[in-house]
Amino acid sequence: MSYACSTLLSYYIDYVKYDFNNKIALVTGGSSGIGLAVAILLAQKGCNVWLLARNQDRLQSALTQVEAACKSQDQKCGFIAADISNIDQTNKAVMDVTRHAGAPDILINSAGEVYPVLFCEMDCSISHKLMEINYFGMVHITRACLPAMITRRSGYIVNISSVYGFLAGYGYTAYCASKYAVRGFTDALRSELKPLGIGISIVFPQNTATPQLDYENTLKSPLMKAIDTTGTMTADAVARAIMRGISRGQYVIIPGAEGKFYFWLSHLLGTGIYRIMDMVVASAQKKITRVRE
Repeated sequence: MSYACSTLLSYYIDYVKYDFNNKIALVTGGSSGIGLAVAILLAQKGCNVWLLARNQDRLQSALTQVEAACKSQDQKCGFIAADISNIDQTNKAVMDVTRHAGAPDILINSAGEVYPVLFCEMDCSISHKLMEINYFGMVHITRACLPAMITRRSGYIVNISSVYGFLAGYGYTAYCASKYAVRGFTDALRSELKPLGIGISIVFPQNTATPQLDYENTLKSPLMKAIDTTGTMTADAVARAIMRGISRGQYVIIPGAEGKFYFWLSHLLGTGIYRIMDMVVASAQKKITRVRE
C-alpha cells in the first residue's frame, strides 16, 4: 500500500476529538515563527504553555504574547532557555518544566534551522549542525518527554518537517537530509506509540513567513530563487492547520494547497517525480541564463 493511501486511511481511523483544556504543552522553537504561533493558539485553548529556545530575550518577549492569549488567569506559562542539540541541557529543561508545571501532555517539536547551499560548496559542519538541531534535537526532547506519557498512556507529539521532507530541493542537501530523517523517525515512532494511547502527527509546511525564511532568502542563489516559486503562508495559518490536525488525530498534516498538491503528486508519480524536478531545474537555469544575457 502506498504511503499516500495509508495516510488517507489513518486520517479516518485515528479521528478523535482532542481536549486541550488544562493540558501542559511544551513548544521547542517557541520564541518565534511557527512555534510561537502554535503556542499562542494552545494558550487560547486553555493549555499551560512552556516555551523552549536558546535566546532568553526572545523567549521573554514571546512569553508575553502567550500569556496575553490565555483564556484563563489560572493558566501557568513559562519558558526555558536551552539548546536541544545538547542532550544534557534538554533533559534538564524537561525536568525543570516538570518541576514547575508537571510533565508535558503535548510536545510541539518546532525548533529548526535551514541553510541553502550547493553540496560541493558546503562545509560538512553545516550538515552536522542541521542534523543536530533539526533531527537529534527532536530526538532528545521526545525521548525526555515520552516516559511520563507512557506512564499515563496519553499524550500528543507534533514533529514539524517540511515539504523538503518528502520532496528534495536543489541546494538543500543538508536541510533535506535532516527533514527526511524527521519523517522516517516519526513514521516508525507512530507505530510504537499508537498501542500506548499516545498520538503523533508530522507536519510538512511549505514556505512560511518567519525570521528563518527571511534569513534563508539572503543565502539563496539566483537559481535557487528561480526554482522555488512556491507561495508563502503565514505562521498563523500553519499553526491553525496544526491545531486542526491535533484536534482530530490527523497523522499527516500538510498546511496549504500547494503543499498538498506536491505531496500527492510525488506519491502518484513515484520515481517520475525526478523527471519533473529535472525539468524544473533546467527551466530555471535557462531563465537565469536569459537574464544574464
